[in-house]
Amino acid sequence: MFVSEHIDSVEQLEILLLLRAAPSREWSPEQVTAELRLGASSAQARLADLAVGGLAAESTAPVPRYRYAPRTEALDRAAAELARVYRERRVAVIQLIYSGERRRT
Repeated sequence: MFVSEHIDSVEQLEILLLLRAAPSREWSPEQVTAELRLGASSAQARLADLAVGGLAAESTAPVPRYRYAPRTEALDRAAAELARVYRERRVAVIQLIYSGERRRT
């Protein structure tokens, strides 16, 4: 399941949705922090996790920046579906993220 494999927190989901909303834009951790009102170190870690998970691309010159760049079409479709479900059933998605059903492998 996409959430259990790629999303560790609501904060990470919000960052994914921010990047996905403007796929050609590159975001610095500071910009994400300001946009979503997060802790700076937290934004950096979440962005890096999205890059490792194949949902974002990182450019490092001169400052790390990230953009929405799913590695596969399947990841893109799954992220789109998660965005739709989150809009319609926010509480259910949040409960799923924090439930015991996550990452049992």
